[in-house]
Amino acid sequence: MRLKTLGLAVSALALVASAGLAETPTGLDGRGHMVEVASVNAAGFDLVRLKNGVQFRVGGMTKSVIFYSPTTVRVNTNLGENYWTQPSIVVTDTPDDIDFKISRSGGTVSIRSDRLQIDVDTATGALTFKGPDGHVFTREDGKHPQTVEKKTISDAPTYEVSNSFTLKPDEGIYGFGFVDQGNLNRRNKDLLLVQTNVGIVIPVMVSSEKYGILWDTYSQMRFKDDAGKATLWAESAPGGVDYYFMAGNSLDEVVADYRGLTGDAPMFPKQAFGLFMSKERYPDQKRLVEVAHTFRKEQFPLDYIVQDWQYWGSDTDGTWSGMIWNPERYPDPEGMTREIHDLHMKLMVSIWPSIGNDTELAHELDAHNLRFTPLHWISKKARVYDAYSPLGRQIYFKYIKKGLLDKGVDALWMDGTEVEVGSAAWDAQENIRDIKGLGVNAMGDFTRYLNPYSLMTTQGTYDGERATSDQRVFTLTRSAWAGAQRTAAASWSGDIFANWKTLREQISGGVNVTITGNPYWTQDTGGFFVNEFPGGERNPAYQELFARWFQFAAFNPIMRVHGTSIEREPYIFKDLNPEMYQSLLDTVHLRYRLLPYIYSEAWQVTANRSTLMRALPMDFPDDKATHDIDDAFMFGPSFLVHPVTRAMYHVQDPPAETIPASALHTADGKAGLAGQYFAGVNFDTPKGKVVDATLDARWPGPPLAEIPAGLESLNNFSARWEGFVTAPEEGTYEIGLEGDDGYRLFLDGKLIVEDWSQGAKRYKGATVTLHKGQQVAVKIEYFQGGGERSLRLAWRTPSDLRALKQNTPAIDTRVETYLPKGANWYDFWTDAAFKGGQTASMDAPLDRFPLYVRAGSIVPMGPVVQYATENPEAPYELRIYPGADASFTLYEDDNETYAYEKGARATVDIHWDDKRKTLVFGKRQGTFPGLVQSRTFNVVIASPGNAAGIAEAGLTKAVVYTGDSLELKLDH
Repeated sequence: MRLKTLGLAVSALALVASAGLAETPTGLDGRGHMVEVASVNAAGFDLVRLKNGVQFRVGGMTKSVIFYSPTTVRVNTNLGENYWTQPSIVVTDTPDDIDFKISRSGGTVSIRSDRLQIDVDTATGALTFKGPDGHVFTREDGKHPQTVEKKTISDAPTYEVSNSFTLKPDEGIYGFGFVDQGNLNRRNKDLLLVQTNVGIVIPVMVSSEKYGILWDTYSQMRFKDDAGKATLWAESAPGGVDYYFMAGNSLDEVVADYRGLTGDAPMFPKQAFGLFMSKERYPDQKRLVEVAHTFRKEQFPLDYIVQDWQYWGSDTDGTWSGMIWNPERYPDPEGMTREIHDLHMKLMVSIWPSIGNDTELAHELDAHNLRFTPLHWISKKARVYDAYSPLGRQIYFKYIKKGLLDKGVDALWMDGTEVEVGSAAWDAQENIRDIKGLGVNAMGDFTRYLNPYSLMTTQGTYDGERATSDQRVFTLTRSAWAGAQRTAAASWSGDIFANWKTLREQISGGVNVTITGNPYWTQDTGGFFVNEFPGGERNPAYQELFARWFQFAAFNPIMRVHGTSIEREPYIFKDLNPEMYQSLLDTVHLRYRLLPYIYSEAWQVTANRSTLMRALPMDFPDDKATHDIDDAFMFGPSFLVHPVTRAMYHVQDPPAETIPASALHTADGKAGLAGQYFAGVNFDTPKGKVVDATLDARWPGPPLAEIPAGLESLNNFSARWEGFVTAPEEGTYEIGLEGDDGYRLFLDGKLIVEDWSQGAKRYKGATVTLHKGQQVAVKIEYFQGGGERSLRLAWRTPSDLRALKQNTPAIDTRVETYLPKGANWYDFWTDAAFKGGQTASMDAPLDRFPLYVRAGSIVPMGPVVQYATENPEAPYELRIYPGADASFTLYEDDNETYAYEKGARATVDIHWDDKRKTLVFGKRQGTFPGLVQSRTFNVVIASPGNAAGIAEAGLTKAVVYTGDSLELKLDH
């Protein structure tokens, strides 16, 4: 056992000696019945009782099972020594004094609390986890529950470990964060768990069998599930295998156990649940304020405006993220923030863990040796600070407060927290090399502390803000880790690409973050890179994508627009595409009308450890049809959201196909193209040669292409391929390249395609007329300067082009949605009723998307406002969706401070009795300065023709609530 939470590094034998173990011998009576025992000694197996659990030795391993609650146990296995030198950075809880019993029957020892039973196989040490009624949650692999091998890394002892579970055939497993995008269910997956630009790693697995597992290990890990077992491997685990098993009667109880271990999520300011507008980037103070004013002028609701990077200077000087403002472009930061605040908006500002060499912050960190040696890949004059050092975190925050918060900045956007060092952190393998290359931090080597940098840096800013202000903390971070929720940190999915596939991936990826217990997540609405839509915001196909993406964003925990290159402030579409703009306006009005519902559910996250954005199996784990639904989710207890994730009006052509090996040959007759790699982006130094059967390369590593020979780094290289292409048919071809970064394509010496610039993946093609059998010399040039690495030679043959012309798809706006068993449902737009367990079909024009409400719901809705805290005394519309009893707790506080933690808050329990058609308001509990003492509720039962869609209901029954209990009789 490792007492990492207490900061102790002790051997297993020392633990046994210090635990005050009872001397009672093995307890089997003469008839072989199970009896309670305090110790067990059998051939190859020794068990002793500890204060909060047990410890046993079997097969040369020491294994401990420690209760943290009646439903949560920690399992630790090592070789008798613990090599941690620091306390846990994730688990803040300590073991509870739980009543538990130990008994033995044959080759099994059972450890039982009133909520959990753990059976130990005395031959292998494998554990089986059961409920109090004996049903099995899961079990460790019976033959090989774990492997533990001692290693030495960075001159320090550690273990390389793995542990395995045998899952049930139809069990669904979820979590691990935003990795391997596209699928909700992690069955039959192989996941490399390393932070990247577009990968949020959280080492928590949750099962449809109503249990979860948290691994308290920080190195690179790999999770693999196959037909035999599910295994988690870790490169460096100084305490050995170390995980927490959490059981419940529901997945919400599992999440609650996780938060009990790692810390609760505090309340965000109410305005954090409005709209964020962000762009890479607003270039100066004038433009930032101009955009803020235009939102108010156009009456498009907005709560936060965001200043992205380079407000400190340029990206190549020594001022990088020094918590300073460039005096030429931002001459009056205090005046700028006052002007934004006068618009009832908040200001969020981007900061990085890399600090420019010429800043006061860098100088103070360097005085304590608290920056690492490698230079940041963009600036070349900035280095990452040591967030594992308490002093480093304190110094970092000192300058945040001085340079930003004291100037009026309301929220921090912490970019590059994977941590990004030698590249943009796109590739996991390269990020492993970069982070390990930082060396040793204040807590140990970076092999063992590879993944949780973001947790450490957000913990530092949270602690600093809590110590110096009563204003609620809100932090956005590109990476996350277990425990991040306690630091008021919301994660986002990184620099994603604008296309329909990426939009769909945000759904499954997002709920695989929130199901881990980290409730607040968001993404770049509209996609960060817009490369597949020529003309950007003026392209009708992109406008359709943006409108659908915006609808999805309205049901994210945090609603945020962000991206580069193009303009995307929603009001610009008012003239560009009035129909699409109306869709955006309707969507944002729906988000703001739902703020009483959303803010009340945020209180449930804080007070009762709930989850706002919910994978369908969280609410319907026993409906196996939900286990693999990747594109729909619950939003709070009431809404089932099914975003539109395909084009309906502007269907783009399928991508050009990779030119096959059969159509390519080298000058000496080999199949494919002959390639030459070079170090440097201008063909500077020749490196390895290759022959590629097809040119469809993504670097590095299997199952992708291998690292080019002789290249130590996969940044800043170039390559050239030459050979011949043979036309398989007569006619006009489209031949092109898709890649990142720069490329050129020559046919018979003529340049036909060129995009020689650093940028994300995009495709460009040109048409040529060829005769059947004609051989054309082809030459491709490519350079890689950062970000992704890919290149593909593709074509559309004459047959392909004819098929595209003939097969223009008809517009299809129907969307089918599975409605889970265990509930009945209402179409939000029409109030048409549906039985659960069936698929419903909905017409989804641009201003509508599948949105269903669970029967037995109470949904409070406010007025349309321009910011979240506007018009606090306005009446609320209370929509009742009948068909089952319903309850809802309406929550209010001062929206801004932590006074709610001291009881300055108010709740009203509202109950719908479906049989009696009676609505009951309970007595208001609590109060706070500014509480609206008397509020009008316009109560309505949802029905076709009334209380449907975004508009306020027509026929309602008004009631004035003053805080006393109130009963209201309703009928249809």
